[in-house]
Amino acid sequence: MRTKLLLALLIPAMLLASDIRPGGGGSSGSSWSKYSLVAIANGVNGCANANGCWQVNGVLGANKAAGLTQDVTLFQLPIKGKVTDWRMKTAVVFTGAATAVSGLGVTGSDVLFRAASYDLTAAVSDTNLASGPTAGVGGGTAAAINVVASLITTVNNVDQLAAGAELDVWVQWSILP
Repeated sequence: MRTKLLLALLIPAMLLASDIRPGGGGSSGSSWSKYSLVAIANGVNGCANANGCWQVNGVLGANKAAGLTQDVTLFQLPIKGKVTDWRMKTAVVFTGAATAVSGLGVTGSDVLFRAASYDLTAAVSDTNLASGPTAGVGGGTAAAINVVASLITTVNNVDQLAAGAELDVWVQWSILP
């Protein structure tokens, strides 16, 4: 009886202790995290830039670029981090540029997981999405690195994308042992 009681108390504690790393269930498990990239206007949520800003999960991020391309950091993948799968889907259509597309990658290789071809201007629907995994990529990193959404527009610059536009990106990642 004592053994059963001890096991009943220890097993849940052991399971909790193995799931302490962000983004994953310990060194070999993984989980999904959602990153909502939203265009916000000057004066909103602390944005102090005439061109507007980006926020990720409600946290103020980079100023919008006055250029045709911009990489926006979604999160930092830790040392030995490994991306195993991903999904992109617009929640609010991007307007303000002739075309707007997105890809998914890391700093220095902004289309590592997804080429910049996901159409941000297409109507929001259950079938308008892109998903992985991308074969052959996502190996463990030797150093921490930022996972980024790459944005490319034509005719009008990225800063002309209307406030309220939203791209949801889900990333499955873990930390290698």
